[in-house]
Amino acid sequence: MSKSTDRMAELSEKAHEAQDKVQHAISEDRKRLSDSVTKAKRDSIQRADKLQRDVSAKKAEASASLADVGTKWQEHVQSVKSDIGDRKAERDMKRADRAAEDAESYALDAIDFAGAAIEEAEYATLDAALARTDADAKHTR
Repeated sequence: MSKSTDRMAELSEKAHEAQDKVQHAISEDRKRLSDSVTKAKRDSIQRADKLQRDVSAKKAEASASLADVGTKWQEHVQSVKSDIGDRKAERDMKRADRAAEDAESYALDAIDFAGAAIEEAEYATLDAALARTDADAKHTR
């Protein structure tokens, strides 16, 4: 679990950094604000692309793992027939371990998704600030 709690701390830090960037960018001139929007958009796209690649890799990994689980399951069934009592306890322990690993993996995926959402929120907020700056400039003309 320490891996996911560490990642949550990183996510919290990332959210604070995004908030600081937005507050700083809003106080900048239009050119710098526009540059910040461009950079935030690029970073957001890169993060989304990485997240998509990670998801694809995890799907492929899961498929390979599933095939391996099928083979191992057949071997396991044969051994269970010889010693049901001991094997049941072992299977329950493995199932609990798999459930814990799945839950931990899901937590890490959710953290990655939240990180991408923070970057998208940063981009959207900077883009809104740029649009407001442009609108205010038109009002003062």
